[in-house]
Amino acid sequence: MARKTFFRERTAREIEKLHTNNAYHQRGLVDRIAGLDPSEDALIIRAMLTPGRFLAGAESVKDSNRKWLKHGEYLHIPYPETKAGADASPKIPLAFRAEVLSEIKGMKEGEIYALGLSSHPTWGDRTKRVQPFVWDLEGARLFGYAENLAGGVETKVYADAKRARTEGATVLVGVPSRTRKHPRYRFKLLHVPFVRSNENLAAVQLLKPAVIIEGDGEGRRIDGRTIHDRTLIRYTPEESQEGSNIITYYPQDVAAYLGIIKKAREGHNLTPMEMNPFALPSKVWADFYTKLNNNVLIYDPSLQSKDKLRKPHIVEKSVLLARAIRVFGHDETAYWDPVRDGKLRDYVWTPASFRS
Repeated sequence: MARKTFFRERTAREIEKLHTNNAYHQRGLVDRIAGLDPSEDALIIRAMLTPGRFLAGAESVKDSNRKWLKHGEYLHIPYPETKAGADASPKIPLAFRAEVLSEIKGMKEGEIYALGLSSHPTWGDRTKRVQPFVWDLEGARLFGYAENLAGGVETKVYADAKRARTEGATVLVGVPSRTRKHPRYRFKLLHVPFVRSNENLAAVQLLKPAVIIEGDGEGRRIDGRTIHDRTLIRYTPEESQEGSNIITYYPQDVAAYLGIIKKAREGHNLTPMEMNPFALPSKVWADFYTKLNNNVLIYDPSLQSKDKLRKPHIVEKSVLLARAIRVFGHDETAYWDPVRDGKLRDYVWTPASFRS
């Protein structure tokens, strides 16, 4: 199905028609991508980004990258290890993200293979949560579309109960689809920090989406999750102590949370923003992501096509976004400063020449 115009990107063939250069090594990739003229230049990456352990036994790089997406490395956010520790901590999620993302500054660019961030609470559902960097950026783009062209993200907050102070609020959300003629995704976000409390840091670590069971008289369920979310099946090795079940935050979750932040700010409530668990992009990081979508190709020897060129996969974009954090720094990439960057809704996600 076709994407809405707001989300249109150059195809691989359209990128090939730009002024292209080749990159045969992983070192310096971030600077080369950042230096591209978005209207005229393209970079063909001929170095293999996929770690060797995922290539073994796979029929194609596509299959390897699917395995990489399911079992790849995530940077663990150093939240307090107990709920009591979280309740006593004066720090907000941004401080914990900045701490772990600043650590990659000491790594070599070509040695970074992290796909995103993870956390694993020892209370509540005790389930590991992961947020791929690519979905942080795509969620911000989806929020921009909602704000500019779709009447915003729909939110209905249930925060009156006493439990909302200790467990967070339940919010019903409606997030537009990126696909033409597709209805909004309607789901719940549970454990949303909405009422000021010293238990908010513990609550936000349990943040998770949940489907809505509609009472249509026949017991049918309206599923508010994407096909990718519903079909991403992950099993850990038998000897692993980590469970196979994880919660992956998708663009719709990020866009929904941004909609909740906006709703709260209208009532002069800053709690959802202060407790925001997602890495919101600076304009520099967003521009870098736009170039990954519109100015970069990957040489893939497993393809059947003559030129063996394709656009980057989710994992490849996530790793290059991680490396951009290493090159430019956390505050310049994975941190949104409204004074420096302007409103998220005003970000431009396509090159000017391509839009015309």
